[in-house]
Amino acid sequence: MGTMKRINLILAIITLAFFSCGDDFLNEPPLDQLTESNVWSDKALTDSYLFQIYENMPWDYLKDFDGAGFGNQRDALSDLAMGTYAWTQNYNEFRPGLWGTADNRWPMDWWGYFNIYKMNYAIENIELAGSDVYIDEERNNRLGELYFLRAFAYFEMAKRYGGVPIILEAQNPDTTPEDELFPSRNTEKEVYDQVLADTQLAFDLLPNNWPGEIGRASKWAAKALESRAALYAASIAKYGTVQLNGLVGIPSSDADSYYQTSLNASNKIIAEGGFTLFDKYPNKADNYANLFLDETEDETIFRKIWLPFEKGHSYDLHNVPWSYRVDWGSSLSPTKQLIDSYEMLDTGLLPNEPGSGFDENNPWENRDPRLKGTILTNNDIFQGSPVESWYGTERAGDIDTEPFTGVGKDGFGVTTTDFSQTGFYVRKYLEDGSSPLFIKEFFSGTDCILFRLGEIYLNAAEAAIELGLEGSARDLIEPVRTRAGLQQNLRFQAQSGTELRDKIRHERKLELAFEDQRYWDVRRWRIATEALSIQVEGVKILRHIDVFGTETFTYETFDAAPLESNFYERHYYLPIGQDRRTNNNKLLENPLYN
Repeated sequence: MGTMKRINLILAIITLAFFSCGDDFLNEPPLDQLTESNVWSDKALTDSYLFQIYENMPWDYLKDFDGAGFGNQRDALSDLAMGTYAWTQNYNEFRPGLWGTADNRWPMDWWGYFNIYKMNYAIENIELAGSDVYIDEERNNRLGELYFLRAFAYFEMAKRYGGVPIILEAQNPDTTPEDELFPSRNTEKEVYDQVLADTQLAFDLLPNNWPGEIGRASKWAAKALESRAALYAASIAKYGTVQLNGLVGIPSSDADSYYQTSLNASNKIIAEGGFTLFDKYPNKADNYANLFLDETEDETIFRKIWLPFEKGHSYDLHNVPWSYRVDWGSSLSPTKQLIDSYEMLDTGLLPNEPGSGFDENNPWENRDPRLKGTILTNNDIFQGSPVESWYGTERAGDIDTEPFTGVGKDGFGVTTTDFSQTGFYVRKYLEDGSSPLFIKEFFSGTDCILFRLGEIYLNAAEAAIELGLEGSARDLIEPVRTRAGLQQNLRFQAQSGTELRDKIRHERKLELAFEDQRYWDVRRWRIATEALSIQVEGVKILRHIDVFGTETFTYETFDAAPLESNFYERHYYLPIGQDRRTNNNKLLENPLYN
């Protein structure tokens, strides 16, 4: 098990570092007498400092979020799912779009300068450390990590706020000039250019991998960040608007250059990275589900490590169906709109398209296998028993909606809360087994995949079509659809131009569902005012039992949320916030928040 897989407290690694030196630990200073020079003159202590920077990054979409969402992930703000609990701010404030300058908090806010200071400080000290601490390769590898982490931090802020102040040195209130302590915002373009510069530095310095240390960024993680960040910058340049003298928006003339950068980075990973699309199980739904559970190195480029029991998260606790829960559960309710996005297997058409072959009596069968790999539908087997999503049972004309006699064990009305509001449950990332696992709070150990080859193919396909390279776009989308188990239109040969672009975007929605991509994607494409302003729909299921005991089901679409979701024009950027502007009056607020 890798070093980072084992770290749960900085004290643990410090103690390990001392005691792993045999009798030499007697010559080490006591833990309460550690000085700054101790940290930067000891490789293990320096690494513990770096690991804390990793811990404070905003990349993990499986971890627990309190307050505004309670157990929700950011995809509960998208068209993929809604939050289940009606008393949360996610349900009552964020989804309806009722938030503004005071709302600098989860699920979206991240002003990462507390971590950027640590990165800059570590860069300066590692560069100064002597050869008795590092050989050149060790020094370069750690500097590469820090450039990668800094690039990721600025990327996360750019995609939220647009331009932010670029700070590349560790500031000291006693010596740094006041105008540098309280800087103005850089343009959005300048921030993305800094991100891409740091990813290149990181790629040049990082190793291909860290043997025995899973969870540390490799050169391919840096190249994957370049692929993603350049694609974001290109989209904003092509579809966004420059405002506030460039504090938000990127000139449209830069779009093709950024698309080409993204395509080049993606192609390099595909050709040289040594990764392959995960394809180990003959059942394609199970194959897709197990991509996120098996924790192999086939497809995964970079991941956040979690340890069950020791240093775990609570994704399972918060998202299993009602009858499988320890407490809470069902926090994400997938939308019918997402379910309807999965094509029919035999025809390649969507269920509502003429000639699709959709069977209203078996609405979730014969579909894109990723549907069943991502979502739990009625009667799907999970942890050894079928999920029962029906709200009542009809016998001889009488409908029983009483819990446990008429209502399915996971259906509407089985309790007053904690059941799906849409009739569907998430499967992706949930641990499975032959019987209920009843995973407790912080006992989930599934790692969080942050970059994988599937995304890289999609990044490349999108960049290619935006550059007018339709043949390349088809070549790049085909492996993803083939691995998914699809049978028709593997290359989208019937589409071209904007229709092909939209097909590639649609493929991204399904392949990357519940990986914290969808919300940000529709924002950068500038279609969120339409895509996220929806009335969430669900399906009510009624079970019928005839005199022979035969069981059948009927399905009814309904409005699952009392309030429509709204995404307004101002939400393409988050507010800087009044608190930050009070602290630094040089920070101009983003458009439409004043």
